[in-house]
Amino acid sequence: MNGKIGLLTFVAVFLLSAMVVTSVAAQPRVPGVAEGNWFKYSTIDINWSSNHPNATFPPPGYEWLEEMNETEWMRMSVVDVSGTNITFQTTGHYKNGNEETSGGYIDVETGDEENATFMAIAANLEADDTIYASGPYSTMKINETIVRTYPDEVRDTNHLNWTFEDSWTDDDTEYYYYYTMNFYWDKETGIIVEDSFEEINQTGEYTTTWSAFSRITESDVWVAPEFPTWTSILLTFIVLTAAIATYKRRLLKHRFINQ
Repeated sequence: MNGKIGLLTFVAVFLLSAMVVTSVAAQPRVPGVAEGNWFKYSTIDINWSSNHPNATFPPPGYEWLEEMNETEWMRMSVVDVSGTNITFQTTGHYKNGNEETSGGYIDVETGDEENATFMAIAANLEADDTIYASGPYSTMKINETIVRTYPDEVRDTNHLNWTFEDSWTDDDTEYYYYYTMNFYWDKETGIIVEDSFEEINQTGEYTTTWSAFSRITESDVWVAPEFPTWTSILLTFIVLTAAIATYKRRLLKHRFINQ
């Protein structure tokens, strides 16, 4: 009888644990931003080089690099949050002074988007979580959750790296291709805070490389930390103590000289 009770208890605990795990895994993904939040990216860097006589910038298929190279800053504002969908309004300010505004959206559960690829994921994801629960990017997992500073505040950050490398020979010509991209999202809000891309394309003796980098520089979500009351009191006490000590030293010195 005791053996049966023990087995039943084990099964009950196992099923309960499975229910808890299933419940946790099935928790809905939610946006970490609210209407009115805004994010500005003004650290933008593009590099390109090639020793191929017919190479041109931007490389074919990467016309967005030229537009990014002409951008001084980009501001993304949240205009609506509905369910798992975030609607943005994006303003790009170009180096020639012109500005262009466009709309877009992204669903933080499916990754479905328009003009907002990877601009946001769900809030509070962890390492090994997929960036989206379904859709074409549902197999891509967060590599790590690390601490980084954006723009001037230390934040928990989700990092995804994807790298592809290949080499082959065709008609006695050696080819080499390398591509890597890194995305960093603020864990609390799910908003992209940094991204970088690099490509190396080698054909025989000719090599073409390019890289792109952007980083958040301002946001209404990041607020400079203030000293708590007890810290202010402590600082005041330290300053006052130092002032009293200095005064006593001067007083003792004055008395010694006048003796």
